[in-house]
Amino acid sequence: MDTLIKLRTSRLWLQPLTISQLRLYPDNLARLDGELGFPVSRAVVTKRVERAISMKLARMEGASVQLHPWQTYWLMVVRAAPFGAGLIGFKGFPDSAGEAEIGYGIDPAWQGQGYTTEAVKALIAWAFREPGCQAVVARDTKRSNVASLRVQAKAGLTVYRESEDALWLRIER
Repeated sequence: MDTLIKLRTSRLWLQPLTISQLRLYPDNLARLDGELGFPVSRAVVTKRVERAISMKLARMEGASVQLHPWQTYWLMVVRAAPFGAGLIGFKGFPDSAGEAEIGYGIDPAWQGQGYTTEAVKALIAWAFREPGCQAVVARDTKRSNVASLRVQAKAGLTVYRESEDALWLRIER
């Protein structure tokens, strides 16, 4: 994967992690810090993220390098620091309906400052420049996850399905 694909916003850059960089999560983050030239958050590496990384690596190892940006995590780098404050990405290539599901997480110390919204908007803009992506969705967002719902709304996603405890949101090209 070409790491020159880096996306730049006013305060961030988003860098898709290569297979070798993704393999460094969670046990070799000091080595990843050295490779990148700046530290990355330890706080975003939860058991759920570890499971997602395992699934992402399995998909990436069997896929064309051109598809890796759809399958990896992108590092949210606060440019002023520089610091890898969070992870964002899709849960795979767009499906047959052209939908790609987005997910993200940011270090609690960096929450509430608009970084996640900025990253979500940038990654959606990138996705809509790619062939085959007609919509970006956030499925099964818990109603209790007010911060994430606020990020999704600020990024332009709207509710298309509801349950008692969750919302499904989307934005179309």
